[in-house]
Amino acid sequence: MDKIHILDSNVSNKIAAGEVVERPASVIKELVENSIDAGAASITVEIKNGGISYMRVTDNGCGMTREDAKVSFIRHATSKIIREDDLNNIKTLGFRGEALASIASVSHVEMSTKLKEETYGSKIIINGGEFESVEDCGCTDGTSIIVRNLFYNTPARLKFLKTESREGTIVSESLYSLALSKPSISFKYIKDGKVIFNTPGDGDLGNVVLTLYGKEAYGSLIKISYTGNILSIGGFIGNTDAARSNRNRQLFFVNGRFIKNKMLTAAVDNAYKTYLPISKFASCILFITIYPDLVDVNVHPTKSEVRFQDQKEVFSAVFNTIRNGLTGEVLIPDTKLKVEKKYDDDIEEKRVQVEMFPKDYSVAPRVKEAEYENTGINMEAPVKNIEYDTKNYEPINSVKVETNKPNIESVKNLLPPLIIIGQCCLTYILAQGPDGLYIIDQHAAHERILYEKFKGDFETSGVISQGLISPLLVELTQKERNIVKENIEKFQKLGFELEYFGTNSVILRSVPVIFGEPQLKQLFIELIDLAGSDDLSGRSIIDKMLYTMACKSAVKANNRLVQKEMEEIVSGLRKINNPYTCPHGRPTIIKLTENELEKKFKRIQ
Repeated sequence: MDKIHILDSNVSNKIAAGEVVERPASVIKELVENSIDAGAASITVEIKNGGISYMRVTDNGCGMTREDAKVSFIRHATSKIIREDDLNNIKTLGFRGEALASIASVSHVEMSTKLKEETYGSKIIINGGEFESVEDCGCTDGTSIIVRNLFYNTPARLKFLKTESREGTIVSESLYSLALSKPSISFKYIKDGKVIFNTPGDGDLGNVVLTLYGKEAYGSLIKISYTGNILSIGGFIGNTDAARSNRNRQLFFVNGRFIKNKMLTAAVDNAYKTYLPISKFASCILFITIYPDLVDVNVHPTKSEVRFQDQKEVFSAVFNTIRNGLTGEVLIPDTKLKVEKKYDDDIEEKRVQVEMFPKDYSVAPRVKEAEYENTGINMEAPVKNIEYDTKNYEPINSVKVETNKPNIESVKNLLPPLIIIGQCCLTYILAQGPDGLYIIDQHAAHERILYEKFKGDFETSGVISQGLISPLLVELTQKERNIVKENIEKFQKLGFELEYFGTNSVILRSVPVIFGEPQLKQLFIELIDLAGSDDLSGRSIIDKMLYTMACKSAVKANNRLVQKEMEEIVSGLRKINNPYTCPHGRPTIIKLTENELEKKFKRIQ
C-alpha cells in the first residue's frame, strides 16, 4: 500500500494558515497591507472582542472585478508578481498570494468589492475555505472584508490565543506601525464600537506621531535625514527623555514595510551608547529606503524580517545618522520652574511635597542647604579604642543571604555596629567597624532598604500611597492603556490610584510614598513597560516593578548627605535580610580590614 499521498486543498490551506495567520493581528496586518497595495487613501479597521469574533477592514482602493475577487481566495493567487525575477524587485507589501486563502480557511469571511467604473459590486461569502455564495451587491468603491469567528474550525489554534483584551492590544500595536508606515493614508481604528484613533492622512509623519502618541512624546523627538549611494534614511529619534525600559518604541520601516531586524537594533543601541543609562533603550521611528534588489523581503511568510545585501553599509548609515542627530541636539534636560496657581476663589493650588527620607523608610528627613557646609569627612569622629558589641552580628562574606522574607524586622544586625566617618566623592559612606574600614555605596544601600520595604508592604497591605492635590494626566498609547487595565490590581497594590480619561489617557490621583520628587509620570510609564514586557530575565513582573520603584526613589550618587542621613542609611542596612547587594546585584558595601590597611602602608609585610 502506498504511504505517500497528496493532501487535499482544505488541509493544506489550514497548514499554510498556521504560517501566516497566528492571531487576529496577523489577519488585520495582511488585510491592511492589501488595502495599501490597492492604492487606498483611507482605511478603516474595526474589531470586536480582540478581533476573535469580528474584524472588518474597509478601504477606498481600486477594488476588484468579480472574477478577480473569486480568484484572490485561491492559494498563491496574486496580482503583485508574475515571474521569478519579480522577487528581486518587490515594491508592494504583499506578493506571496497566501493571505486570503489562509484567512478564509480558518474563519467565516465576507468580501464586498467594487471597481470605480462599475455600477454594482460583488459580494463573496466563504466559510472554512468553501465558497457559500457569490452575488451582486450595492457598495462603495473599494473593498470591505469582514472576518468572523477566527479559528472556529481549528480549536487547537483557538486555545492558544490570549485573552480578548491582550489580543486587542496586539491588534492596536500592529495598527500603530501600519499607520506610521503610510502617513499619506488616513487610518481609522474602531475597537468595540469606540474610535481609538483617526490619523489625518496628510503625509506628515509628525502629525501621525502626534495623533498616536500625544504631544509629550512628539515633543521629545529629533528629526533626522540622510541620503547615500544605495539608501536614504528619514524619520525621528528620541532624545534622552524619551528612553524606555524596553525596545517597544524602536520602529523600523524598510521601503514602507514595518520590519524587525537585529542588525538595525544593534546600530541604534550602539549609537546611543554613553547617552543612555544601562537598561534604558532609545525610541526611534526610522524609514529606510533602499534599492529593492539590495534587500530580501522573502525571508519569512509574515514578511516581518528582511535581509540586507550590504549589512555593513546599512549599519554604518543608521549609526552615523543617529549620532549626527544626537550631537546636533541640545540634550540637557530642561528645568521647569514651579509656578504657583490660584483658583478663582483665591485658594492656592498646592503640590505634594515628598520628604527626601520619609520616616517610614527608616531614613532621616532632608536638612536645609545651609547645613551642608560642614558635612565632609568628620575628622573628629573616634577612630581608636572604640568598644564594640560584637556578639550580635556575623562577619561579611559568611552570611547566607535571605531575600524572600517580607518582614525586615525578622533578620537584624547582619553587619557590625559602624561609626560614620564621613562621605567620600559624594557617593560613598565611610564607616569604621571593629575589624576595619567599611565603604558603603549610598545609592545601592538605600535602594536595597527601599526594595525590602516596598516588597514587605506589597505582600501585606500594599505600598503606602499619598493623594495628589493636583492630579497628574498621563498620555498613553492604546497598548499601554490596555496593559494598565490588565494589571490594575498590581498598580493599586503598588500605591497608584487612577482613573481612565478620554481615549488613551489616565489620571493619577494617588501615588506611592517615595523619596524626593521623582518624575512620577516617567516612573509610571516605566512600570507600564515592565508590566507589558515578555522578557523579564527570570524575574517576576512585580519583583522588577518593585526594584524599579526602589531605584528611582533612592538617593543618588553625587548627593551630599549630612551625618544623620548617613547614620540612618547604615542603620537601615543593618536591619534588612540582605544588606550585601542592591536588587540589581551590585554590592552595597565593601570592607578593608585593619590588616589590609597596614599592608598598604607597609606597616607589616
